[in-house]
Amino acid sequence: MSVHPEAPAAAIARRVSALTVLSVGQVTHDRYGDSIVPGGCAYFGARAAAALGARSWLLTAVGEDFTCNDALLPLATHTVTGGATTVFTNSYPEGGLRVQHVETQAPSLHPPHLPPAFVKPDLLFLAPVMGEIDPRDPWQTTVDARLTTLSLQGFLKKGEDKQGRRVVVRDPSPLPDALFSGVDALFFSEEDLALFGSPELLERLRGLVPLVFVTAGEAGCTIYHGHHRLAAGIYSTDRVVDPTGAGDTFAMGTSVGLAAGLDAVQAALLGAAAASIVVEARGSEEISRVLEAWGRFDTLLQSL
Repeated sequence: MSVHPEAPAAAIARRVSALTVLSVGQVTHDRYGDSIVPGGCAYFGARAAAALGARSWLLTAVGEDFTCNDALLPLATHTVTGGATTVFTNSYPEGGLRVQHVETQAPSLHPPHLPPAFVKPDLLFLAPVMGEIDPRDPWQTTVDARLTTLSLQGFLKKGEDKQGRRVVVRDPSPLPDALFSGVDALFFSEEDLALFGSPELLERLRGLVPLVFVTAGEAGCTIYHGHHRLAAGIYSTDRVVDPTGAGDTFAMGTSVGLAAGLDAVQAALLGAAAASIVVEARGSEEISRVLEAWGRFDTLLQSL
């Protein structure tokens, strides 16, 4: 569908308000010194969907020690609880790629954990942080969603002990084609590809999924649609504090745009507007401000 000047962001926001979105994945404790901030791709996605106006459901897993229950209040949440919450510490060496350490890990998630009330959303967003979703599980047939999108990074990672700490490294296990069956759009970053991918991965994914979005930070996003290669820019902000969660928020903003009927480039601009809010704070601390993305999206639409 084409968006013209007479169809501003407000009209698209009304369509988003009619959507129901289901995100699946762990909510983490992201450690910043002595502080804990809730994180995880599914958490950023679910909170972003809620901030954009959709009805947001979250199927998640946390530990008995989870301390961020208040952060889940804007969501309809079904939680699998056991053991310890997944704890990540992220560091961003100057001029280098992100380094992640994982201290503990919460339980896995499987289709039988899904409550009957969550079975029929408009949008299914599969978003593990690190291996808690088995790529062989039939989520796409268990959930009756009109649109299914997937964040790839959590399927590519595992923890490995190095020098007394558990570091996130590439999981060499092959990803089955069945993981991508019924997936309408797929998201990962150039950094994911460099750290956890393989040279042939992108070409393989392009043959399996209709839309592949590859983000590159301030360079924007490349979109692969069949044989076509498209580009979408970012919303520039001078207040970059922390990039954690920006890719996750972009993925959900874009997914919501697709579910609302936008084309791939327009949807990516909604994702970019949403991500520009998240980077202005530490982790998910101001995730509710994603509501402000609609104004920024309007600005980006006018540039088309």
